[in-house]
Amino acid sequence: MKKIFLILSACLVIYSCGSSNDDITEVVVTPPVIENKINLTSSYNDSAETVSLSWTLAGDNTYMQYKIVRSDSQNGSQTELLTVGPTQFSYTSIVPFNAYFEYQIIGIKTNGEQVKSNIVKVERPDIKLLNLKTFDAQFDKNTGKLYLLDTDGKIALYDVNSGTVTHQISTNATLGYSDIGTYNGSVELYVPRNDGWVDIYDGNDLTLKAQVNFGMPLISTVYHNGILYGSSSNSNNSVIKSASRTTNTIVSQSPQLYYNTGRMKKSVGTSVKLYTITQNITPIDLDLYNFDLNGNYVNHQDDTYHGDYPLNYRIFETFPDGRVITSSSGSVYNSQMIYQNNLPSGNSKLTSFDFDSNSIIAGNMSKAIEFYNINTYTKTQTINTKKFPYKVFSYNNKVVCVSSTTQLNVQSYDYSNVVPENVMIEVFNK
Repeated sequence: MKKIFLILSACLVIYSCGSSNDDITEVVVTPPVIENKINLTSSYNDSAETVSLSWTLAGDNTYMQYKIVRSDSQNGSQTELLTVGPTQFSYTSIVPFNAYFEYQIIGIKTNGEQVKSNIVKVERPDIKLLNLKTFDAQFDKNTGKLYLLDTDGKIALYDVNSGTVTHQISTNATLGYSDIGTYNGSVELYVPRNDGWVDIYDGNDLTLKAQVNFGMPLISTVYHNGILYGSSSNSNNSVIKSASRTTNTIVSQSPQLYYNTGRMKKSVGTSVKLYTITQNITPIDLDLYNFDLNGNYVNHQDDTYHGDYPLNYRIFETFPDGRVITSSSGSVYNSQMIYQNNLPSGNSKLTSFDFDSNSIIAGNMSKAIEFYNINTYTKTQTINTKKFPYKVFSYNNKVVCVSSTTQLNVQSYDYSNVVPENVMIEVFNK
């Protein structure tokens, strides 16, 4: 019993010593530091071409305003779109027609401090801008090769089947309206220049093969059966000359007429018929120059209207049977340049024409490709496009469209110096 008492006493002494206030350690709990963050999310609507942004906050939620910024390239310079108030946490933006862009939100505090959100990225792999101010295009329907000429003297070769630019060159020259043809079994591209030369390029890789000197400023060339034709609207050289592809020398030329040449389109039968629409003069004329199949000049015929009906040298094609179609109204003339009618396109502005066995295929600035019966001219089909058709080409059961990224001011007679700032290629099933 005495031993038990001694043990309890010792325990009480030990407890008493351990309970001393002098030995109490105070534990201080520090709350975690919450970083100031703006968390940005996005949702892209392809059909409406818009992106919806929304953001949430973490940390100090006191912001005076938010800046919404966009960059059109990865890590590129940012453009401020707008500033919104402290209680707005969403915004819907119309996106630019680019293959890639980024958005970011920047919160501005009352002391001027800026807090940046994460960056959201939107990629559109279907958009492949070519960075060409294309004014003229030629298409090889046998191979799917598309030749694009731009106002800065560049020429690009685009393969429709692979969807890529395979070759591109810079000529350092002012180019005119071109043509393609076959010489000695090889496809060639014929490109006129304002210094009087026609450059001849290999159709497969744009290698320069030969040059022909026409001795006058050129705005247009066409090719048929080993003969090149060059036209000029220069007042001192208002003629059409022919040159041999074999010898690269002049064969013949039309007589000097007052401003009666211009851009040419050909129709070939027992002779080579060269229809021309004049430019930079009033009234505008439609003319016909006949050469024999060897390139010798035969005669000239002027139209009887002198601008009474729409004519536009930029929007200008010949039917397989020799009719002519031109202008944003789709004005049709027969092979003797007698006006027939306009296509029933309403208020739409047409930009380009091509043909298959049944249809006139027309590009429309209302973001559409329209089909019209080749004989009755009634509309039979419409294909909607992403951007604005500038050149259209029939390709088997498809339509190849060179589209402008911006809408152009297409006119009934002319729209000089209006060409796309940039183009993309769209391909559609018929």
